[in-house]
Amino acid sequence: MEIIVKKSIKDFSFIASNGETNIALCAGPKLEEGNTAFRPMQMLLASLGGCMSIDIMMILKKQRQEVNNLEVKVIGDRAEGTPAYFNKIIIEVHVKGKVKEEKLQQAIRLSEEKYCSVYHSLRSDMDIKTKYFLN
Repeated sequence: MEIIVKKSIKDFSFIASNGETNIALCAGPKLEEGNTAFRPMQMLLASLGGCMSIDIMMILKKQRQEVNNLEVKVIGDRAEGTPAYFNKIIIEVHVKGKVKEEKLQQAIRLSEEKYCSVYHSLRSDMDIKTKYFLN
């Protein structure tokens, strides 16, 4: 896997590319005003939410559950100082459809314990909590 990050027009704006798709990244407002792209730590939360969304959807489909909507909200709490890593993350999984609660619980558990590579790439001392909301 390879990602190339190149400086864009502004000093603190960048384009990340995997060779097929580009994503804009930027620094926070302390370094440069007017940047409207994702900041790297926001991308980390988005990556975690995306990874778990894929896993949960895939598992629920294999379990023949009828998912009408899936939304994953990821809330990160950062440590004070530098580096300002995430010390706590809350993941809220919102599912609508004809889904059995035990199947949803199993899908979340499998994502956390076995499948989600992003989840397993985070600090081991981080507090991660997952909640779900069905219908």
